[in-house]
Amino acid sequence: MKSSSIYPDLFHLAYMMFGVAVDEDMAKKQFAKLLESHFPVLLNVFLKDRQFCFSDKPTIADLAVAPIITLLKGRKKFYEQVPDAVKEYYQRVYDAFPGAHEYFKMLDDMCSNYDGPGADAEP
Repeated sequence: MKSSSIYPDLFHLAYMMFGVAVDEDMAKKQFAKLLESHFPVLLNVFLKDRQFCFSDKPTIADLAVAPIITLLKGRKKFYEQVPDAVKEYYQRVYDAFPGAHEYFKMLDDMCSNYDGPGADAEP
């Protein structure tokens, strides 16, 4: 799961936080694709028998993948359905890069505190 392969499927899920008009039906479809395709690839290929992407040691690849999971926090009910294993991976990456906590927190605060259109939508 390269971060570049998941970004197109985040448009209607996350870009409303940046003031962009999104389609709620497309947000549901994109979230379904995350659940059915992207997350299984992350868990069953990139993280298979490993703590981090293709390794038991964190790399820059993890910094490309894990932070985008935060964008889903802008849709609280969607984020509740993100698999626990994906959330646990995010936490491992966060813990592995203490020098990046400021940036993780900035993104997390923006997304977690978002209360505009789509924030309370059902998946």
